[in-house]
Amino acid sequence: MVKVIALYRVPLDPEAFERWYVQHLARIERIPHLRRVEVSRIWGTPAGASPFHLMVEMYFEDRAALEAALRSPEAAEASADLARAMAGQVLVMFADAFEEERSVGG
Repeated sequence: MVKVIALYRVPLDPEAFERWYVQHLARIERIPHLRRVEVSRIWGTPAGASPFHLMVEMYFEDRAALEAALRSPEAAEASADLARAMAGQVLVMFADAFEEERSVGG
């Protein structure tokens, strides 16, 4: 699996951000080849406050699926929306994703 990670900085207007993000998430969910979306609200770090408010992880089967998704009109629409609303306020990265199963207590 591969994923796109988006880290959103703490917004100046949290209520406006939430209203925008609900609509943006609907755009993300229409991107072809998307296998799973995981949204995490960040509430702190070991040192205290975090500069980030939200982390979104969008999973794809492999790099070919991600590349096909990125060429889609749905991804172009979501990307344009992100650029308009969050210019300079979001960090987007690509990563390989690995999962390790562990036994309870291990």
